[in-house]
Amino acid sequence: MKQPTAFRALALFLMLRAAASAAFNVQDPATDFAFLEFEPYPRFGGSTFQGPAVAETSGERAWRLAGQLSFPAGKFGETQWFGSFKSTIMDRDIVYADTLKLNDGVLERFWQSFGATWPGPGGGGQSNMALLGVGVNSDFADLGLMDFNTEWIYCHFWAPGPAFNWGIGLDVQQYFHKAQAYPLVFVDWRVTDRTKLKWDADYLEMRRFLTPWLCFTAGVRFNLEFFALKRDATYEYNSAGLETGFQYAVGGNCYVRLKYKELVWGQEEVGLPDGTHHQAGLDAGRSLRLNFAYGL
Repeated sequence: MKQPTAFRALALFLMLRAAASAAFNVQDPATDFAFLEFEPYPRFGGSTFQGPAVAETSGERAWRLAGQLSFPAGKFGETQWFGSFKSTIMDRDIVYADTLKLNDGVLERFWQSFGATWPGPGGGGQSNMALLGVGVNSDFADLGLMDFNTEWIYCHFWAPGPAFNWGIGLDVQQYFHKAQAYPLVFVDWRVTDRTKLKWDADYLEMRRFLTPWLCFTAGVRFNLEFFALKRDATYEYNSAGLETGFQYAVGGNCYVRLKYKELVWGQEEVGLPDGTHHQAGLDAGRSLRLNFAYGL
């Protein structure tokens, strides 16, 4: 019996769509093992990352340089040990009330951590991860206990299928003689053959692939930065910004990312040498970020 033309056309369309979906194998890392990024804070539009309490006085220069290198540290049974080293250099002058400069030179962060991953109980591709990190966030004017900090992380992950993985965790950061706890959420969801949703602790991002190697990104990024300054002065800020840009797979598991971020919320706090603390909201801010990464 001869099949109707409409039925054959529908069958052909479904076959071609299935073949195209199978062939569209996007290149997108699940984890960055190494990266180097440069983030300038341009002053176009008359807006910088600053609030009423703290202002920059370094002219037109304001930038951040950050890097990370993760490495395996051995495997014992089903437990995989690893390490990670991170560093940040930020060129900002922290000045209170436009007169009192609190830092002596650039702000620097060096952070070393060791952790482990091991399988979880039951099915569903469960796994666990624990991490302990020790760092120094300082202008290195006069090192003391205020300049050192620790971080404690525990996470549990589920991988029910190749298109959807998720996890939850807790991050406790100890700094400036205090401890702050932050919940962590992880989602890696391939919504369609060309669209992915990525939630990796401090950023939530949609990735729309134009080709298997090039994708457009849009999302939200959260930031926490803190530094101990000279004479036990301190500076920290929390912020959230809308971010958009592109990611391109160069090859060999290497990626280039260019992102633009517009600040939508921020809170900063300065601790003066006399022990008083002052909080204020961040007025506005924007930045560019160029990232070179190696990931799998």
